[in-house]
Amino acid sequence: MLAILRLLSLLLPATASLAAVNDVMPGDYFPLPPGQTTLAAYAYDREFKGPYAGGRKTLDGNIDSNVLALRAARSFQVGDTTFAGVVVLPLSDSQVSPAPLATALGAQAKGLSDLRLGLTAWLINDKATANYLGMSGTLIAPTGDYDGRQVLNAGENRWRFVFSGGWQKDITPRFLIELSPEIAFHGDNNDYVGHRKLEQRSSVALTGYLRWRVSPAWHVHVGGQVNRGGETRINGVDQRNPANNDRVMAGMSWLLPEQQ
Repeated sequence: MLAILRLLSLLLPATASLAAVNDVMPGDYFPLPPGQTTLAAYAYDREFKGPYAGGRKTLDGNIDSNVLALRAARSFQVGDTTFAGVVVLPLSDSQVSPAPLATALGAQAKGLSDLRLGLTAWLINDKATANYLGMSGTLIAPTGDYDGRQVLNAGENRWRFVFSGGWQKDITPRFLIELSPEIAFHGDNNDYVGHRKLEQRSSVALTGYLRWRVSPAWHVHVGGQVNRGGETRINGVDQRNPANNDRVMAGMSWLLPEQQ
């Protein structure tokens, strides 16, 4: 039982991140011409193992999460600056194993995740040098499916705000680099597992991609993400569980002509 309680403490940031607070996809900071509307779908699989403490595995746990995110964006011009309004609706299906961990966290969390509303402004938009820099604010509303009887959920039952930036630059005609730092602020969840209060400190992240244009439409990417901060408190008790985790990603994209 002590091991399970310790696992709950360590996994709080990981289970929250299943809602993809700081997920930046390749091409998110490429400005479209004003007046353009785009629709995109992202599908990806995540697997969390552990947890680890001090570089050592404390329990043989596993959370496998499949996520589908639908994204709509509309670009417009104000003066000399290009803006884009963004709406993202994720759906997720997470499975937990083995049985003791599933009992502690919840065997499954499936359904709509929290709705995101964002606005991006491009401070640099230089197509001649393929150099772009945008700044974004994203409000995440507590609209997702949530069950206060278990730890793992598709939604988080709290408001969140993310302030982020994104830089994209061509290194060669075929290779480009993307970097995106962020800071996220988390509201309180007052119905956390037995009507307890969950608080979380601000968290920071840095996401980077190296993208290869196989063809104008098909791109392949590799990337990484560093996450820090985000310690939680439950009913005023500090859980001592910063989300100090690193990720690696790989995938491919098919882009519309305007984004090539």
